[in-house]
Amino acid sequence: PASGPYQVQGLAQERAADMAVEEINNNGGILGKPIKLLKKDTQSKAAISTTNVVHMIDDQGAKMIFGGSSSAVSISGGYAAKARDTLYFGTLTYSNATTGKDGHTHMFRESYNAWMGAKVLSKYLKKNFKGKELFYITADYT
Repeated sequence: PASGPYQVQGLAQERAADMAVEEINNNGGILGKPIKLLKKDTQSKAAISTTNVVHMIDDQGAKMIFGGSSSAVSISGGYAAKARDTLYFGTLTYSNATTGKDGHTHMFRESYNAWMGAKVLSKYLKKNFKGKELFYITADYT
């Protein structure tokens, strides 16, 4: 996202993607062809993500989609990509649903999910805060 509540994360993703494209192209591209990065602002909204994915694949010829600074954005974009037989790579999607109940053959993730995070955190807390009552609170923005 270039705007909305996750625009800071979106800017970091954009900068990293620009660097990766430059490095890939400086090393001969993919299969000898340079790659081009298409960018769309989701505004961290699932419906806009779907529209963007459809436009990038149908109108601009995108061969793969990545991004998503919200699980809802990644999930909806992933379904739109799957409907067009295109891979979707979720970059900041922590919801278990992304590759769990809403997962499919065209959806991949870069990050761990909420269950994995809770599992690791619980081991640490049990070891270092034994006998204490603790609460684990996280956003559910799926």
